[in-house]
Amino acid sequence: MPVPATSGPGSALPDHTDADLVHRARAGDARAWEGIVDRHLPLVNAIARSYRLSAPDREDAVQTVWLTLNQHLPRLRSPERLRAWLRRVTNDVCARQRRHGARQSPVDPDSLTRLPLPDAPDLESQYLDRERVEGLYRAIRHLDPQDRLVALSLLEDAPHDPSTPRVAANQRRRVQRRLRRILEDQQ
Repeated sequence: MPVPATSGPGSALPDHTDADLVHRARAGDARAWEGIVDRHLPLVNAIARSYRLSAPDREDAVQTVWLTLNQHLPRLRSPERLRAWLRRVTNDVCARQRRHGARQSPVDPDSLTRLPLPDAPDLESQYLDRERVEGLYRAIRHLDPQDRLVALSLLEDAPHDPSTPRVAANQRRRVQRRLRRILEDQQ
């Protein structure tokens, strides 16, 4: 014969073990769930307070513990060890909440407008530079093979290779003039 439950708000069904409450809560007994929460809420709150989380973070952590229990209730292998399970989960959740909270700190949105802009060029400038370079290479393809080699050697940032002959100044100017004309014709 089942033991009658104590009535009244906040009653943790003191005559039932944790295993009994878990089995009843699995079967859909809302009072058993309330009994689990009422019985173990002081433990969960005490652990959460020991992590010195802010009040909202502590409330989130406690809420997450109960949500986790609700999700894992059907799969608890040792319902009689509910207290130990809640202690472990509460420690895990609070530690994660503390790590997460340490990474995020509130920022005044007005302070963001006073930050210096990065030195990197904006996307539009990068796009235009890339277009210019691609246009230059298209123009180089229109040169005869000897002039093409001269133009490409002028574009290279690598140090001069002693095995390649130096390009004469008048040849460089001639190639530059031809490239300029080709680029003007392409526009």
